[in-house]
Formats: sequence, structure tokens, C-alpha cells
Amino acid sequence: MASLPTAVRSTAPKIARNTLQRRTIVSDVHITRTGKPLIRTTGGRSSLGEHTATVFGATGQLGRYIVNRLARQGCTVVVPYREEMAKRHLKVTGDLGRVVFLEYDLRNTQSIEESVRHSDVVYNLVGRNYPTKNFSLADVHIEGTERIAEAVAKYDVDRFIHVSSYNADPNSSSEFFATKGIAERVAREIFPETTIVRPAPMFGFEDNLLLKLASVVNLFTSNNMQERYWPVHVIDVGEALEKMLFDDSTASQTYELYGPKNYSTAEIAELVDREIYKRRRHINVPKAILKPVAGLLNRFLWWHTMSADEVEREFHDQIIDESAKTFKDLGMEPSDISKWTYHYLKHYRSSTFYDLPPATEKEMREEKKYIHVLDDTKGLSLSASTLDALKQFYVERDARAEEFAKLQAQAEEQHAASQAQAKPLSIEAFTEDWNESQFWYSDETASFLAKQLLDGITADMTIAVVSAPSVFIALKNVLLVLLEHDNRFAVFSEFVFYDFNQPLKLPAHLKGTCDRIICDPPFLNEHCQTRAAITVKWLSKPASTEEGKAQQQQPRLIVCTGERMEGIVTRLYRSFGLRTTDYDPVHARGLSNEFYCYANFESAGWQWRASRQGEDGAE
Repeated sequence: MASLPTAVRSTAPKIARNTLQRRTIVSDVHITRTGKPLIRTTGGRSSLGEHTATVFGATGQLGRYIVNRLARQGCTVVVPYREEMAKRHLKVTGDLGRVVFLEYDLRNTQSIEESVRHSDVVYNLVGRNYPTKNFSLADVHIEGTERIAEAVAKYDVDRFIHVSSYNADPNSSSEFFATKGIAERVAREIFPETTIVRPAPMFGFEDNLLLKLASVVNLFTSNNMQERYWPVHVIDVGEALEKMLFDDSTASQTYELYGPKNYSTAEIAELVDREIYKRRRHINVPKAILKPVAGLLNRFLWWHTMSADEVEREFHDQIIDESAKTFKDLGMEPSDISKWTYHYLKHYRSSTFYDLPPATEKEMREEKKYIHVLDDTKGLSLSASTLDALKQFYVERDARAEEFAKLQAQAEEQHAASQAQAKPLSIEAFTEDWNESQFWYSDETASFLAKQLLDGITADMTIAVVSAPSVFIALKNVLLVLLEHDNRFAVFSEFVFYDFNQPLKLPAHLKGTCDRIICDPPFLNEHCQTRAAITVKWLSKPASTEEGKAQQQQPRLIVCTGERMEGIVTRLYRSFGLRTTDYDPVHARGLSNEFYCYANFESAGWQWRASRQGEDGAE
């Protein structure tokens, strides 16, 4: 790579600075240097604060979070700005008079000095992802940092916090990372007490990660999105920057701020697609082609699309400086990106899926109550009866594993033998797996539900069984489809792997083909019930009107789930006309939760049950 310019200002910028410095700096805000700023307003109100902070680059993504945090702490925040319209959202981030705006130019030394001369802390958040016609990356990162650091040193500001970037390295093949690395060195040479902060790729509102991947115009990539890094929440970075102001031990330190989990861009794109219920296309173009094309687009277009250096950065995994401090040294625990995709991406959903909720932490904790399997009792205090039950469970599991192996061999040969000669199937051959929240119905319940689905069926109809394999065994003599997460049932040709977290990840030929459906969602929470309902609606054959009749015929639907899900289930399946029946499903080994059977058709085996929604007062 060609050597980058050192932190020595060229003649051209000097001429530009001399011209710009003629502009008069006008301000009606008076700030004392004692750390107690006095701001007078028309109404005669005065406001005293603890610190005066200048935040360069406050109009960017990270800026709003640190400005708001400082203003809420009672600090007066000076915001240097270049564009009048870009700063509007910062006016309401603090109380009246807390946020002060001063016009500045990065090449105008006088305007920079006016911005810092009253402050006791200065944040430098100035950065640029791509070069423009007026500013190269070196102009922004190196020369801009040098001018700000010199102003900080000139007025003996107490603290200087410089926000750099992950992978900042003067020797990097990426111009962005190289100029960031040189800027760190320049800042420390001029102001040795500089606190350097290197955040990983940040996600949040207005980010260049989640929102970029959710956008339909983000088409081209060069490394199959395989670059890896630890994405960090912008709110966590803002909180860390606030803590540094009140902790003098952070001076002269370097901080690497990154999230708790390592991802590739492809893995994050999968999270995005799953949250917005869409599949965004990403076309891989060789680096030798995409990089020069991106350079030309960045050079000749007035709006940004991509730059050559952004293509180069796709081939750089994040490297952590082990000698740097982290969130842990600030007493913080960063949050994972997977917990925030719903919050930031909901508006990318279509109206069909807009109101669907995410899996909340409360729901996940609720699920875990039903899937605990104790593989190691070391360190646990269990009663004698509990230990005996646990031992019995493992004995039965091993015995049924042998029976299952025999069943698999039989299933492979069954299609060649007549149905009358085949050995009757039993769900008992499949041990309940608590990790899958499996609770088989009794043979009587499974047979009863199967009869309700078979009533009036014709040869051209299809039955779908969603997460209810015990009913599937009872229906094995009819054309049907089993949607199930347990791969042990793959011994049957009707098996389709099903994960309720991806409700539409199913073979395309099944869409709108099912005349009869039974569904038993594995978990008793709204997240699982909602996604199972999406699957049921996708599988259901569209309602058809018989000739000469006005009555539409809906596919027959049975849903078996907990009594406390009644309000949610009837709401989700309102278009099917689902109601609560008085039939109570029975499980082979018992289940502590009271189970209800919901259906959209009358049967000789049940009557409609009076709804309890009015009694409970909640839906």
C-alpha cells in the first residue's frame, strides 16, 4: 500500500484555513471556565451545571447518545456543527440551555479553539467512512484530530476522549483503519493523557449494520459477508463514554469496546431476515471487480453508495488488542445484538407480520421451566423420590432406544409390505424428550383426535400434523404431512423438519395444500403460539365456496394447548372461527398444565365450552 500522509498539514489546507478564519465567530452564550457555566435566557432563567463538555461529531450516530447522557447529568454540552439542519434533533436532548451550538469548520483552527476554550472535557467523535470531494480520510481522521488535540492542549482541558475504531493500525491495508491508527498516535503525541476508545461496529438507530442489511438496495458484497467482528450496542458505547468523564483513572488508557458474541456479517444478515420475514439478496462480486467500481461510484456520484475502502474492509476480521481495557473495566456488561433486532427492524416488516412479537426474556425463561433435563446431579440436592424418578427415566430411555432402532428398520421396509401385515405403530417407541418439550398424548386421546380429522375425509385431501407426533402415529394410514422438530421422525416419508422460530421455512409445495390441520405448539407462550399460527395459516388451503352455496368452507383445524393460552389462541385463529371445546386432552405421563382442545368445527365428541376470557379479564 502506498504510504499515507503523515500528520503534517499541506500547503493547500493552510490556504483554506486562512480564508475560513476570517469568518467571525458569533455566539450569545456565555460560559465560565470554572466548570459552572452560566447561561442566560430571555425569561431570566439561569442554569448551573457541574461540567462543560465539547462533543465534536455530535451529529453522527454515536453523538446523540453521549450528548443526551451528559445533558441529563447536568453538564453543559457544547456541540460544534457544520450543517444547520443536521443538529436539530440534539436541541431536545437536554434541558433548556444545556445544549449549546457553535458553528465550526474542521479546517478552521479558530472555530475549533472557540469550541473548546470553556470546556473541561472534549470528546472527538469526528469520523468518515468514505472520502468525499472536499475531505479525504486523512483530512478528517489525521488533520482533524491534530487540530482538535492542539486546541485541547492550548487551553489545558482536563480530559480529552478520542473515539477511534476497531482494527486501527497505521500499517493496515485499509485506508480507514490506517488513518485511524495514525490519528491515535498524533493525539497521544500532542496530549499524552488522551483516552482512546475503539468501538466495534455499532448497531442501533441510524446504524450502518442492521439497517443496511435490512435495506433492499444493499445488494453487492465481495467476501460473501464472511468478515467477523463483535458488534456492540451504540447505547452501551454512549454509557461507557459517560463513565469515562467521571473516572479520572481512564485518562491515558486505551479501551476496546465490543459486544459479547462474535458474528460474521452473513450470520447477522440471517438474524435480520428472520426478524423482518423477508429474504434480502446479496450478490457476491470478486474484489478485483467491485473495488475499482466502488471507487468510481464514490468519486463521481453526489450521493454515497459504496467506496473502494469499504470493499477492502470486508476482508478484515476484527482483531482485539489484549492489552486494552474493555467494558468490564468500567463495570459494564454489553448486550448482544440478537436481543435488539426486533427493536430496530420492526418497521421493515410487511403489514402481515408487523404486530408479531419477539421472543422476550420472560418467555424464554418460561420455556426453560418445561425443558430441564438433569444430565449431572453433582452439586444438586435432590430428594430420594426425585432421584428414583430420574433413574427410571434413563432406564426407560435406553430400553426404548433399542425399540426405536427396530422401528426404523421396519419403517424402511414398510412400503414394500401390505398394510395389514405391518406391525402396528406406537408412539411409545419414541421416548419423550424434555429438551424438545415433548409430552405424548395417551393412545385414547391420540385416536380420538385422529377420528375427528378423519371424519368425512376424501382421498384427495391432505392432513398436516404440526408438533403433535402422537396424533400422527394414529393417522399413519392417511395421506398426511408431519411437521416436527424431532429428527427421529425422519424415518417416515411424511416427515418435514419444522422449527417454530422459522415458521415459513418449509417446502414451497406445501403452501395452501392442507384440508385438515392439528397443531400442538410446544411452549405455552405468545411467541411460540404466534409463530405456530403463521405456519398453520400458510399450510391451510384457501376457503372455497361450493357451487350454489354462499357458505364458505374453512379447512378443519384443531389446536391443543394450555388453558391459559385461550385468549391468545382464539385471537390468532379468529379468521378460522376457532372456539374452545369441552374436550380435555390427556397425556400419557400426565402434565401439570391444564390443557384445552380448540376447534373450528362441531363434533359428536365435544361441545363448545363457555369462554373464560370475561372471567379472567385478560386476553
